[in-house]
Amino acid sequence: MPTFQELAHLFPPAQTRVILYSAANGPTGCVKDRVARAMFDAAENLGLLTAKTQIVEPTSGAAGVALASEAAKRGLKLTIVAPESINEKTLALLNKFGADVELTPENLGMTGAANVAQKLCADASDSWSPNLFENPANPAAHETTTAYDIWNYSHGKIDAFVCAVGSGGSFMGVARFLKRKNERIQRIAVEPQESPVLSGGKPGKHGILGIGAGFVSKIFDVSIPTGIVTVSTEEAQEWSTRLAQTEGVLAGVSTGANLAAISKLAELPDFHGKTIATIAFDRGE
Repeated sequence: MPTFQELAHLFPPAQTRVILYSAANGPTGCVKDRVARAMFDAAENLGLLTAKTQIVEPTSGAAGVALASEAAKRGLKLTIVAPESINEKTLALLNKFGADVELTPENLGMTGAANVAQKLCADASDSWSPNLFENPANPAAHETTTAYDIWNYSHGKIDAFVCAVGSGGSFMGVARFLKRKNERIQRIAVEPQESPVLSGGKPGKHGILGIGAGFVSKIFDVSIPTGIVTVSTEEAQEWSTRLAQTEGVLAGVSTGANLAAISKLAELPDFHGKTIATIAFDRGE
């Protein structure tokens, strides 16, 4: 079941009301659990998976861990391709779930990992890639669950949704739903200041795990966000710590990026007294 917490200590309600949504009750404690399940279900329904299928996915974040959990549950083989900069704890979790991990040069980023994953799929006699950055099941999973939960909890009375973008699944799924419900709801995408690709800048190295892939994914519709906020790695780390020490909520640096962005919006007159919803992506492992 999803949980909600209103961050009244970090953001005084008289200034800005902030609703934090967490769906960290799945097997890996990450919002990606529902995405992994949706993508595997869709592939099975299409007859794309057998016991011999080699599943390959380029990812360096929590999505890979969720995919590894889902593959293990179904008795399927999974290879994760990730840059050498992958977090050690993420790597340990992938190994724990029995996934094979192939590391690629750090300087090539996720583009290099994606190229290797594509070659592995081409070389295998029977392969499938969940393709988080292109699979419509990714945003659809959030459109039918995460968005619905947020809308019901708030009774539709929110003024803005703020969400960091990796593949864009979380942002797109919720933002599309909210746009249909009320076009006046602000839909703010968040990305690393060091890699402001959505803002029209160049990709760069940053330390906000799980977001800022360095390119715009095919599932990301640039017409959906009403604004984009950039935050630095330092800001994201700081707000992740502040969330733990002030609200008692453990979440990772990507969640910190959401809160750092909200702190900037809260200073703007247009957001005074408004209700903002955001997501805690994981439990901070």
